[in-house]
Amino acid sequence: MAARLREIADRVHLGALAPAGLLQTVLLEGPDGDVVVDAGFPWSARRLATLLRGRHVVEHAVTHAHGDHVGASAWLCRQTGAPLAMGAADAPLFESGRIDTHSGAAGRLVLGGLARERRPVDRRLVEGDRVAGFEVLAVPGHSPGTLALWRAADGVLVVGDGPVNVSSDPTSPRWLPLPRGLHDDPAVADASRRRLAALRPALVVALHGRPVASPDAWARAVGA
Repeated sequence: MAARLREIADRVHLGALAPAGLLQTVLLEGPDGDVVVDAGFPWSARRLATLLRGRHVVEHAVTHAHGDHVGASAWLCRQTGAPLAMGAADAPLFESGRIDTHSGAAGRLVLGGLARERRPVDRRLVEGDRVAGFEVLAVPGHSPGTLALWRAADGVLVVGDGPVNVSSDPTSPRWLPLPRGLHDDPAVADASRRRLAALRPALVVALHGRPVASPDAWARAVGA
């Protein structure tokens, strides 16, 4: 079956990348066109091309500059003509090629070199900016410029990395924890996740794993 986007909330679409079930891209329908959130590994280009066929992409936003989220970002912007937006603290790291913000050596060695193709960052996002009707929240720790996207009207939260839900039932998640060495600063990452849990999101749309529709379960998973 051909790859396709799946609408999981109003104007929020999820598309599976590889490895399936563990890595996604998110498409947000905005008033002027579509915003693609994260682009996966470098080899995600073919899948992204299929998922985005016929869509009008007006911006590519990135939750954080790690190789499994920006590996195909330069390709995506080149193919669609869309400008690139990411956290202000991550932008110079991406542009310089120094996306090695992992406290553990394994993360730096494995993920640090995956975004080989660079391009300028067109919009440096900070707390309070807007992306396709979502509010930008600065949640550093996983990387210096990690962002989350929050839509208070219906409680939808888009996050890059967190406890990975491997259950297809959004109300009964099963967790695959991330190694703490993948964080830039694990203690700061923990504090950022507790901040997000305090929002009591009705739906957490993660770029890793499957959606979660249980605020209590997600809060427990992040230690809130």
